[in-house]
Amino acid sequence: MEPDIKVQAHTAGAAKAIKGSGEPMAEGASKIKKPSKIFTDYYGSLFLLLIAVYVVLGFFVIKPKIDANKDLNYQIMSTQQTSDNDRLYFDSLSRSVAAAKSIDSEVLKKVDLALPRTAGIPDLLVQLSAAAELNGVALSNVVFENSSEAVATQTAGEVKIVNATLTVTAKDYVTLKKFLSTLETSLRIFDVQTVTISGFGEDGVSFSVQLKSYYYPPTN
Repeated sequence: MEPDIKVQAHTAGAAKAIKGSGEPMAEGASKIKKPSKIFTDYYGSLFLLLIAVYVVLGFFVIKPKIDANKDLNYQIMSTQQTSDNDRLYFDSLSRSVAAAKSIDSEVLKKVDLALPRTAGIPDLLVQLSAAAELNGVALSNVVFENSSEAVATQTAGEVKIVNATLTVTAKDYVTLKKFLSTLETSLRIFDVQTVTISGFGEDGVSFSVQLKSYYYPPTN
């Protein structure tokens, strides 16, 4: 009978030990928190809300800044292009000024004679008379069309025309041709427009010659 009592006692002690060790485990398990329902039940909605907030921020905050940055880059490029064009223009202008300063003064005088700055009606009469005397032609009359306008109205920056009609008498056409050739090869520019026979006389043949000359009023 003694062996049975020991077994029962031993079994009762084991049961107490198991019961004692089980109580702390149950207490620790009860301390573990369950996930919030906000993250479990509304996870998809929160994700979509975050995406919507990101899109709204991108449209109203980020996009304007990107557009402003693009505009700034365009303005910088435009300013740089304008600066480069101005630099090229001033470089070209500097070269032109240097080239003009290197021209000999005698050459400039000839240019002024070829294309004077004023109509120069008195100078035209002197040159016509000298060419006629050189070639044995009698210059009897010179009419300048709009001569008063040519002297008074001088618009800067435009080549102006002086029209003239000459009445000359030469012994023949060959003599007249030499006279016209002298005019066309002179420093002052002359363009012969028409030559018309106006009559015959004891001194030769009378011709009516229409020609043009030019001048260039300077710019201020």
